Amino acid sequence: MRNVNKVYEYIKKYIKENYLFLILLVLIVVFGLYDTGYSIYKPGGTINASVRVSGDNLYESKGSFNMAYVNMMKGRLPFYLLAKVIPSWELIKNESLTISSEEELSDVMLRDNLYYKEAISNALYIAYEKANIDYEVSNNNYYVIYKTENNDSDLSIGDEVLSYDNTKMDSVDNFIKYINSKKENDVIKIKYLHDKKEKETNSTVYLDNDKLYVGLAIVNILEYTSKYNIKVSSKGSESGPSGGFITALSIYNSLTKEDITKGKKIVGTGTIDKDGNIGEIGGVEYKLAAAVKDKADIFLCPKENYETALKYAKNKKYDIIIKEVSSFDDAIEYLNIMEG
Repeated sequence: MRNVNKVYEYIKKYIKENYLFLILLVLIVVFGLYDTGYSIYKPGGTINASVRVSGDNLYESKGSFNMAYVNMMKGRLPFYLLAKVIPSWELIKNESLTISSEEELSDVMLRDNLYYKEAISNALYIAYEKANIDYEVSNNNYYVIYKTENNDSDLSIGDEVLSYDNTKMDSVDNFIKYINSKKENDVIKIKYLHDKKEKETNSTVYLDNDKLYVGLAIVNILEYTSKYNIKVSSKGSESGPSGGFITALSIYNSLTKEDITKGKKIVGTGTIDKDGNIGEIGGVEYKLAAAVKDKADIFLCPKENYETALKYAKNKKYDIIIKEVSSFDDAIEYLNIMEG
């Protein structure tokens, strides 16, 4: 008991003598951790996508294909204040990043990670198809990327859907057709994987604008195998679909004898679907800035982002070739006639 009293007296004395310092310390911690409800986008850099592609008997390139990326950070109060004075930092309300009021930023990150995996999947498919390479589908998975407020199931973003009413999940279109064969307030039994554990839940069919829904958006991600054993390395922190186009070019170039980089450093951005269409992305100004900073020769960007990129380059007096592309075939055609 005497020792306890000594400790108590020591702590009491320390607080009394250092209370101003302790108050300041608490204020600094609160100041640093305070969440403003914003996120911050700021210029990032480029990643050499060519060196990320590995496999058997691949062709090497003299140049490189590079992905441009944007850095995103939580808008803690100190960084929020910095973003107010640093022109290249952009404040984004967190609520504009989420789809519904029930979502959190962690849901956004999960969804973006799935979009990233879908982008790699699409890139492999396009590269194999355009290079006329035989391949097989080794895995075919379906993941929840969004659920509406009307969905009453236990499913979460990132869960893998296995079956519905004892029918194996083999197509998003077939799942939609099945929903449309039901009636309002019918209940569909869904089996799924959550944290690698198989579970089961019910989802009620509802009517909205004369159409039937269960309130789920699902993404189909496939994995492929071929005699080249292609692997695309990545970091766990990477997310989003905007690297799909450049990844497809990198894989394609490693599979074909002619080196379409022609020794140049090519930076680009854009989503890609299974039809080879290149889609619009956000933050093209930051990605163009990253390309210039890393001394790229050419910047490839989606057609929808082209005017914005041109205007930004003119304002910044950038000396770089900017090429708009709307499809994978467009890009290949341009790179084939590009001077070395």
